[in-house]
Amino acid sequence: MILAASLAGVVLFIAVSLGWTARLVHLGNLDALALAEKAAVPEPVSAGDWPDLHVRAVVAQPGEQSLVLLHGIWPARPQHSATLLVALDQGDRQSLCLLARWCTGQASVSPVRQHGAELEFRRSQSLERVHARLVGEGTMTC
Repeated sequence: MILAASLAGVVLFIAVSLGWTARLVHLGNLDALALAEKAAVPEPVSAGDWPDLHVRAVVAQPGEQSLVLLHGIWPARPQHSATLLVALDQGDRQSLCLLARWCTGQASVSPVRQHGAELEFRRSQSLERVHARLVGEGTMTC
């Protein structure tokens, strides 16, 4: 009986370890793929093309939670900063909470340009994503 319980514990530990390892490999592949796509652009003009973005401020328009101002920097080049006006899906409170949490935690975020003005922000080493539509952008180099 004890041997069977021990064996079941070992098998469970191995299964959980393999699952966790597969998740880490998957996240590493997502990060590497995003970086490889961004490295193909010689000098990105838009923050949507930066390989990495640290969100420094998240400001939602009072009464209109779908419009959000994001201010961020490119950590590899701190003299590059951008302010993005993005539109979240109507009634999407989860995305605003994620953006605020990423800002507070100074998380590394990978912006990915999709169809035209569509952007996806994905937190590095995570599957957390925020979909938004780019309304306006201002970039600055100091």
